Amino acid sequence: MQLTEAVMIIMVTGMTVGIPLLGLTLRFALKPVIETWLRVREVQARGQVSAGDLEGLRARVAHLEHMLDRHGLLEHTLTRPVSPELPEGLSPVVRVERERV
Repeated sequence: MQLTEAVMIIMVTGMTVGIPLLGLTLRFALKPVIETWLRVREVQARGQVSAGDLEGLRARVAHLEHMLDRHGLLEHTLTRPVSPELPEGLSPVVRVERERV
């Protein structure tokens, strides 16, 4: 076997195996990036968040802040009063006594 034949065999084998492996590697590496980019463009095309969704999120955050404040897990106290009644759709949480560490 001559040197030229050996080089050609190595190159053909490397390309036969290497190109599909490179394609699979790029697919798995780039898929999350492309999906995220498409979702961002989709959200931008849809427009802003609706007022109902925003009010629901505000109610949920207020409830979570209230629960953290009740359990003493906030580093600072809340500056605005939080109503004790639960927003609709949220279930009451059972209070669990926790040991301070």
